[in-house]
Amino acid sequence: MDMEVFGLGVWDVVLRLGLGAVVGFCIGLTGVGGGVLGLQAMTLVLRMDPIAAVGTTGLYIFLTKISASVHHARLKNISWGVSARILSGALPANILVSQWVSRQGNCPGFVEALKVFIICVVLFSAGVMVLDTLARLKKTVERKERNLAARIEGHWFLRNIFCVIVGALLGGVVGATSLGGGCLIVPILIVIFGLTTQRAVGTSILIALFLTFATALIYGKGGEVEFPTAVVMAAGSLGGVKYGSTLSVKLPEQRLRLVVIGLILVAAAVMILNR
Repeated sequence: MDMEVFGLGVWDVVLRLGLGAVVGFCIGLTGVGGGVLGLQAMTLVLRMDPIAAVGTTGLYIFLTKISASVHHARLKNISWGVSARILSGALPANILVSQWVSRQGNCPGFVEALKVFIICVVLFSAGVMVLDTLARLKKTVERKERNLAARIEGHWFLRNIFCVIVGALLGGVVGATSLGGGCLIVPILIVIFGLTTQRAVGTSILIALFLTFATALIYGKGGEVEFPTAVVMAAGSLGGVKYGSTLSVKLPEQRLRLVVIGLILVAAAVMILNR
């Protein structure tokens, strides 16, 4: 008789544990991995349909980012003020978009459009980070002069409206794709809010924690979440998240930025090749 864990065979469990460990390490190190790499692991390796993959990825990211948030909080890598302001716009948008996507089912035209949208988001975020890295290397402009948040810091109304709008855009993307916790939020926190890479990574993880909880809850109500897969992969991620989070504060900032950009570009290439 074959042993089963949560309804999964032994080899299925081993595969999911391994995938979780690899993706968890990436999440802890760079904030990237849950949406970009996790979603691809579920669609390409585990052969899930796209809608179920989005829902399952949402739950998986939430479970793994609980521990990642704790580690980064201990390392003082989280900007609590920025997180709260962005979430004020992100959560409502996330809930609305998640409900809309969940109701679309697996309509072929919608699924294909969703895949194209995901690829565009990944490539856009990679491009933003490349341009910002080049600007930093040239050292032509100081950080406080470059980021928009610093320019409007003294204007309470503009600052909060700006954060709500940015948050709503992020929340909508995460709700539609479970993607954006790292590959989109990290570049925005660096370029627009002027955070260091380490603090951007920690802050993005906390923001994604709340957004993916809402996403997983809505998709789960629609029966579009494979709970055993999410739980087993999350268990595999525990060790990976810990080592990745610890290593993130030891790497020089420019090197960590290159790691982030590299992961985003690799994920984008995989998405394009497998369309």
